[in-house]
Amino acid sequence: MRRLTVLSIALLLAGSEAAPAQESLCYRAQPKPACSAFAFTNFGGYVVLGSDVTGDTPLREVADWGLMANVDSRNAIGGSVFASLDRVGFGLGPAVRYRRWLSSTASVDVALGAPLLATTNNLRPGSLFGLVRWSPNYWFALAARPELVRRPVFLGCGPTGCNIPVQSHMRLSLGMELGWVPGLTLTAVGGAATAVLAALIAGIGN
Repeated sequence: MRRLTVLSIALLLAGSEAAPAQESLCYRAQPKPACSAFAFTNFGGYVVLGSDVTGDTPLREVADWGLMANVDSRNAIGGSVFASLDRVGFGLGPAVRYRRWLSSTASVDVALGAPLLATTNNLRPGSLFGLVRWSPNYWFALAARPELVRRPVFLGCGPTGCNIPVQSHMRLSLGMELGWVPGLTLTAVGGAATAVLAALIAGIGN
């Protein structure tokens, strides 16, 4: 009986040592079993393809802060809050997000969100912001942002007034993002700059 007890204890200890350690919440994102959930602070620079009536710079910055839960070793779901500043104005809103783990560090993300707060009339309700993002590691990524932007378009004026309907336009932005500590640092710096620029844009718009 004593030998059986000693053997059982030895097996339990061996099993506990063999089991990989798991963190409940990580900042350096990994799939299960390393992390059950992870937070991220991404910051990216983009170029908006094509031109529009504004004629402003095609450069764009997007910050994305969120939390995701690993459903299993291959899939994660979650949400985020994004802030975007470009030639159509400043937009802030929520997004739902899905991640497919390709390895212990590489992943592909897709997301869909909507700007609920905008500083100009160029982002109207019904606009949708998408994201497709490939990352070879936990701090760098290449990304594309296909989006449906609803904004007023001036079509002309007549005897009864001017025709300025709200229309939907597709656009695409390509760029790169940094996460983890580099993303957090740029988020802090870029966030302060975004707040200043957004205030200036709002002042000019008024």
